[in-house]
Amino acid sequence: MKQSASSQIINTHNVEHIIIGTAGHIDHGKTSLVKALTGIDTDRLPEEKQRGMTIDLGYAYLDLDSGQRVSIVDVPGHERFVKNMLAGATSINLVLFVIAADDGVMPQTIEHLEIINLLGIRHGLVALTKKDLVTDEWLAIVQEDIKNILKGTSLEDAPIVPVSTVTGEGIETCKTIIKNLIAQIKTRDDARVFRLPIDRSFTISGYGCVVTGPIMGGQISVEDEVEIFPVKQIVRIRGIEVTGERVNTAFAGQRAAINLSGIKSTEIKRGYELSIPGYLQPTKIVDASLRLIKSSKKPLKNRARIRFHMNTSEVMGRVILLDREQLNPGEEALCQFLLENLITIEREDRFIIRSYSPAYTIGGGRILGYNTTRLKRFKEESLKTLKILDSGSLFNIVEQVYLNNVAGKGGRSFALTIDDVSRRVNIHPSIAEKIIADFVKKGVFMKFSVEGKNVIFHKTHVLSLKERVLNELRKFHKDNPLKVGIDETHLKTLLGKNINPLLITAALSSLRNEKSVKITDNKYSLMNFKIQVSTQERGVADRIEDVFLKSGFTPPSMEEVCAKFGASSKTIISLLTEQKRLVEVEKSLCFHATALEKLKENVKEYILKQGPISVAQFRDLTKTSRKYAVPLLEYFDAIHFTKRTGDVRILL
Repeated sequence: MKQSASSQIINTHNVEHIIIGTAGHIDHGKTSLVKALTGIDTDRLPEEKQRGMTIDLGYAYLDLDSGQRVSIVDVPGHERFVKNMLAGATSINLVLFVIAADDGVMPQTIEHLEIINLLGIRHGLVALTKKDLVTDEWLAIVQEDIKNILKGTSLEDAPIVPVSTVTGEGIETCKTIIKNLIAQIKTRDDARVFRLPIDRSFTISGYGCVVTGPIMGGQISVEDEVEIFPVKQIVRIRGIEVTGERVNTAFAGQRAAINLSGIKSTEIKRGYELSIPGYLQPTKIVDASLRLIKSSKKPLKNRARIRFHMNTSEVMGRVILLDREQLNPGEEALCQFLLENLITIEREDRFIIRSYSPAYTIGGGRILGYNTTRLKRFKEESLKTLKILDSGSLFNIVEQVYLNNVAGKGGRSFALTIDDVSRRVNIHPSIAEKIIADFVKKGVFMKFSVEGKNVIFHKTHVLSLKERVLNELRKFHKDNPLKVGIDETHLKTLLGKNINPLLITAALSSLRNEKSVKITDNKYSLMNFKIQVSTQERGVADRIEDVFLKSGFTPPSMEEVCAKFGASSKTIISLLTEQKRLVEVEKSLCFHATALEKLKENVKEYILKQGPISVAQFRDLTKTSRKYAVPLLEYFDAIHFTKRTGDVRILL
């Protein structure tokens, strides 16, 4: 598979962006039918050859006329290997539903049909195999039975084609129908971001690690970097094959074999996925819409343990029903899955759930998104959000992503990027960008330039936070009538640590532009706020200030000031500090600003003449005690006037 030059690329066929998959009961002739159509035996394992039974996924390709080539996935039919069947079925666009004419409808026929229906696969044909073993009368009876089981399913209108892999009858008819169906199928979107669920990992001598799987979106080329999820390891693509041919680029809707560098095949498991670095988000909490099949043996109770199948993954977990205690057969509900291992998902992914033990298919549905927190049951707000994600328009869903960008328990909100929205909504970044720009134009989203980058928040969040800021400022002014305002750090603490600081900055910027708030000495206050000082308070303030000015570097304690001027002294001192007439060098220890400025000049002159100053020398210079000398020196260090070096201070 190694490719060092474009001349090594071989691409002789037009490989359709379609994957065909088989389905049906064991021993009904799925593998034989694939071999009759393609000439390829998909039973690759020695055990499969020995037992004459498909155990794991098999792969082939079908060549039609006009150079068309289509990938085929052959799945096992035995009930013990349904999990392997599911690993192949979730990626197919067209199903070859195989039923043997001599056996007719069997248990796995029904289970596989339910799986196809839950996965929403709407294109396919029923191959009625082993026609050579039955009479025409029996064949007609079986066909009628098949029509009955198909009613109400996604394959209700699928053509039924009697075939024989022994005589070859019906094989060409199957090919013709497949070709006609392919023309009706909407291929997977190349405009989406690349993603490939891995179903096999093996080593080829001389090439190293090779993984295979269906490309669910986007495209990938040789030399591109990809990330392996959920382990989050970035590797490079050395080579690509599609239906046995080397190609430079593979596209959505194709099956690909990808040669990876920098990793061993033993480090990769079925269920891992490839995507562009940083795109997928591994999770254990999945929001979903779930339907329990009508034939389910019993209702599904809240917190029931289940087997969760999606793409090539099988994970154990529990289902949390958000609006009921149990889900009855045939009903749909919004739910969360709490999984025991990490998986990677995208919105609109299809999944299947099976009972824990014994294992059989009980339901399935669509992924609505990943989550970082568990939702509260019977909470209307959560249910409303999930309903929009379940059935809303693309614009509604993008808006909901922004509305949901609020920190939950133990979390923290953040500024969404275009890539974040692309991931959560499962759309290409270019589409996300256009939708976001339209919302900004309409005023639904608000765009700010914060810390040198553009950030966008939903208008609702900005308006809500602005009102909270105003309320906090009103409360602060009421409690601190003689303080100029509140610094931004303290304000952010009051608003809550889970709120994105960029959102707070954006809200404050908006309030300033509206002239609702102002900044004085780096402190926020309401625009109309003014410190109101009575004549009596002004007189007390002047007398307190005079005491500090005369005391020099041996200032009075708060207790002494309160004893002399009354209980309101603390508030007056706070005002004097706000007005920078006093300076608080440490808690409850203030000096007069004029005295400190004079002291700075004296210290500077001393160091320039005498060199570094020690605590003892500083104490002698200020004619004060160590009790005041040490805090003063530490204050000078804090304001970057001096710097401590060993036991002395130098100028900065």
